[in-house]
Amino acid sequence: MVFSVGAGSYNLCIHNFEFLDAQGNEVTDAQKPDGGTSAAGGAPDSGAETSRGKYVAMGSSYAAGPKIPDAVPDQSCGRSTANCAHLVAAALGMDFTEVSCVGATIDNVTTTPQAMNPLQIEAVTPDTRLITITIGGNDVNYSSSLVACGRDGVNAQPCLAASADAAVPDVDSAAIDNLLDHVENKLVVMLGKVKQAAPAARIYLVAYPMVLPDPAVPCPSDVPMQAAAATFLGQVGTRLQAAFSSAAATAGVNFVDAYGPSHGHDACAPAAQRWVEGQANSAVAPYHPNAAGMRAVADLIVAAIRKTW
Repeated sequence: MVFSVGAGSYNLCIHNFEFLDAQGNEVTDAQKPDGGTSAAGGAPDSGAETSRGKYVAMGSSYAAGPKIPDAVPDQSCGRSTANCAHLVAAALGMDFTEVSCVGATIDNVTTTPQAMNPLQIEAVTPDTRLITITIGGNDVNYSSSLVACGRDGVNAQPCLAASADAAVPDVDSAAIDNLLDHVENKLVVMLGKVKQAAPAARIYLVAYPMVLPDPAVPCPSDVPMQAAAATFLGQVGTRLQAAFSSAAATAGVNFVDAYGPSHGHDACAPAAQRWVEGQANSAVAPYHPNAAGMRAVADLIVAAIRKTW
């Protein structure tokens, strides 16, 4: 389905679900975000959807879920029908608009359209009552640096320093440190604009899960980068987590911590325990959440919503 907004259009999925918890169990009226006004609590009601409002899910690939089956039809943003937005909407029984996209940055939410996609904030409408946002890693070259360092590690090459095959390093740690110094403020400004656009909505900034173990070390073949690269990129993940938490507090929005709970579920964890994959499995987006990770983060989001709504 295509949802027209402003001068552009979004490819998105809109669903209406019964109220379920994250495991698919029905919940009582008292547990529902609308206090029991959903049609799921009784006979269908023409005013139920209006009172419940709409859910908008924004973000980058960590929200979209590239390569997680099944892909949302008719879109080029890597969205999965098993990503957090779909799972949260199903658990809460809300219609939703999903505008997350692979490669999206903070600016793509409020100031700079991403390629042919409109600003993500343009999906917000007067009936929006819930917004989740997972974004910021692309602003500091996080995923691309993980992939570059993993590739160089396979070839026994450093990624943080020049080598015989490269006059400059594939990953500029000084530049990334500088970007990290500014990402929190960018998040705060973006969140302020989203709040202005959706004054009646509850907004949840969702952190990234832990990608590398703590302490960060390589683990061939899933994370084959050199030890120095793993240490540096582990620090990038930690600094991003701090930026997310602080930005949410400063902007006055809710924060969903996916980083702490994912300890032990990183790309080096046993396969059955992973929420994030490394690069050994070509069927999964490297250094991104897998289906289990999406389910776990969706559980955290739903729990945070029920606690604060």
